[in-house]
Amino acid sequence: MTGPRLEPSYAPAGESAADLLVERSNLNGMALSLVAYGILFTMAIQCYSGLLSMRARRGTTQWWLWIYVTTVLALATVAIGGNQKFTEMTYIDYRDYPGGPNAFTTDFYATPINLMCFIYVSLGWFADGLVLYRFFVIYNRSIWVALVPAVLFLAGIGTSTGLVVSIAKSEESFWANSSVHFGIAYWTISVSLNVIFTCLIITRLLIIRRQVKAIIGSSHGTHYTSIVAILVESASLYSGWALVFLITYARNSWVQNILLPPLGQIQGIAPLLIIMRVVSGRAWSKSTDFNTSSMQFTPASYQRSGPTNLVPLNHLSSCSHWTTETSAIPTISNESDVYKPVPASNQDVEARAR
Repeated sequence: MTGPRLEPSYAPAGESAADLLVERSNLNGMALSLVAYGILFTMAIQCYSGLLSMRARRGTTQWWLWIYVTTVLALATVAIGGNQKFTEMTYIDYRDYPGGPNAFTTDFYATPINLMCFIYVSLGWFADGLVLYRFFVIYNRSIWVALVPAVLFLAGIGTSTGLVVSIAKSEESFWANSSVHFGIAYWTISVSLNVIFTCLIITRLLIIRRQVKAIIGSSHGTHYTSIVAILVESASLYSGWALVFLITYARNSWVQNILLPPLGQIQGIAPLLIIMRVVSGRAWSKSTDFNTSSMQFTPASYQRSGPTNLVPLNHLSSCSHWTTETSAIPTISNESDVYKPVPASNQDVEARAR
């Protein structure tokens, strides 16, 4: 079957190859953002399913998680809808605008329907806020440790607000000098914040992994300290994507047009990954941190009255023989004063002699 030949004369008149490259990158970026939204939507459904299972197991409802997931999904849906409508206006409704789609995008970037996509900015606040909270939990709710990241978080809110105001008021919108300055400042702070979180969380988890391996072996607690857990807990997905976008945006490369549309959806995907771990019981929590400082063992040279033996870690060095309870999970104990050394039994002495 044959059809009409494709001729160069069919290309839009008055547009260079560079213009067409930018238009293709804009359209490809929009298509990629739709893929990202599909992933986010699927993950939101999985979060709802996990929350229902959690309620069935515990008999309680984590309302703040329901509200958070719903808010992220709603913001992402409204933003992708506004972005899609602006794309239709650019390539269909006003295709013959003087200068082509590139000129239309620049001149009408601040139109209200397109500014809906800057709901992604508020979505970024939610994403960074959750990571800040997880960082706070992993570091045992230390206010002093979280103080500097919290200041950076507030700075990110300020610069992102300045970015939106600058776009709305500037004739050149997203690519005006003031907008570029605010944009670089905002994404630099956001990326720096997430990189700081990544480094500090990885450090914390690696320290805990070493402690757990030294005490009860490498087979215990692996779901807390695996590489996947580290990357998900620290939202490295967003950090990496935003860093590459920031470089291309600062260099005014056409690649930024591919990376920017899905960036907002990725801001929502990263916290949903963390929430999926929370509802499955595999995310780091306050009790997890306590469990690394006091664990349940059957010691040979320590005992206490009661059905179980809880031995603090500061007693480990004085115990010569340990066996873990196979039927119990490490539990929390702050009662370090209730333990007393007892003489080793004759069987223990004979076993050591052999």
